[in-house]
Amino acid sequence: MIQSIFNFDNINFNGGNISCDGGSILLLSFLKKYNLLSSLDDIPFNDTRRLPKYSNSDIVTQIVLRNLLGYFNQADQMTLIDDPLLSQCINACSQPTLSRFFDRINMKTNMTIKEHIQRLGCDYVNRHVENIILDVDSTKTQTHGHQEASAYIYHYGVNGYHPMMINEYNTKLLLSSNFRTGAAYSSNGFINELKEVLAHLDRKGKTVSMRGDSAFYNTEFMDYMHHEDIQYYIRA
Repeated sequence: MIQSIFNFDNINFNGGNISCDGGSILLLSFLKKYNLLSSLDDIPFNDTRRLPKYSNSDIVTQIVLRNLLGYFNQADQMTLIDDPLLSQCINACSQPTLSRFFDRINMKTNMTIKEHIQRLGCDYVNRHVENIILDVDSTKTQTHGHQEASAYIYHYGVNGYHPMMINEYNTKLLLSSNFRTGAAYSSNGFINELKEVLAHLDRKGKTVSMRGDSAFYNTEFMDYMHHEDIQYYIRA
């Protein structure tokens, strides 16, 4: 995991240029100080390795950091390895090790990570937001070739998957997402996703509103939100 060699409140950038990503020190210190990755050790993986050099939580930390720095391809893993500064902060693994890591992920892994993201987001909303506004919408993940469960999404005009997202408007935080097949209708699975979010929200003394487009103009949805005392605004 991240080495405890940095003081979050005592970082100096007046030295020599030893890294292309000097700001990564701040990211690492921030993640460490506020324990944002502290529950990674509890995430289950289908791991049959013996005496592994890199723990799964170490690898997840590297993936998070790499994406925060704007390196989104697995080939960019070499950036972490070759950088003199980053190599002192994390136990960077090779790109093949990273590729094998994804083979250890199963449905239980994905659902645990999803719950971790929901809990982090909702904890922040609970502390800082009084009038909670949930924006619900579908989006697209475009695919090429013959990808499993990919389909043509007519209102986007592309082949791909059709995820649904729930964001909190005031904080711009992602509270839930559902990775769905390309053939899924825009609002499929909405109530289940909303239930998961509500389970983590402290609604006492607060208002909760939902906003969505015409795909969510559904009697079942509206009845559920009436029952949960959720205001809703649907663009018909």
